[in-house]
Amino acid sequence: MKTKIYFIATLMGVCTSSFAQKLSEIDTLQYSKMISKEEGKNFKTGMDIKHYIASDKNTYKVGDTLILGAPTGEGHSAFSKKRHFEYLFYGKPAGVLLKGMRYIEEQYKDYKITIEKIQFNKGSMGLENYVFFYVKPLPNTDFTVLDNYITVTMVDNAITKGEIKPLHNTRPLTREEAVELLKKKKEELDLEIINKEEFDKFKEELTPIIKGGK
Repeated sequence: MKTKIYFIATLMGVCTSSFAQKLSEIDTLQYSKMISKEEGKNFKTGMDIKHYIASDKNTYKVGDTLILGAPTGEGHSAFSKKRHFEYLFYGKPAGVLLKGMRYIEEQYKDYKITIEKIQFNKGSMGLENYVFFYVKPLPNTDFTVLDNYITVTMVDNAITKGEIKPLHNTRPLTREEAVELLKKKKEELDLEIINKEEFDKFKEELTPIIKGGK
């Protein structure tokens, strides 16, 4: 139900922006600024974003590859238990009025998609601001696309729920991750997979993170 309310808010914003001047563009937008109502006053609905630093601290940009995780949407039919992706649907928001809401099916779990466009949506109807992606499946896959685009709405929710995840993490390592990586490199040193010089280089890079408690 919540995603449908967000969709209506998105559609209202898209329709309003069609009467405004050309969409704005920003090079980098952080989650903390995106979610702020005060900061949001400076952004237009539909603003193009080149680099988005999401709530998971990863940086997303056009051309990046994402992996579809586990769907969290419940099936609507009493005769079917199939799940769907709650935050991914076929087409763009404006097209839903004509074609209805068509969620991505659970069979596409673990498939890869690429980001084609990143845009900002200003919250309305009392809802928060959010970012959405337009994405496409990788070429030469058996992903049956029902429209030119797939929309990932409320990107940060989709990330938190595990419906999408980056192919490669770009966020800073946590202290725990740095400790585990250093342990792994020590094992590789003991097995002579890497040499002492290579291990010392990793240790030098990871020690500030471990001691800093990041």
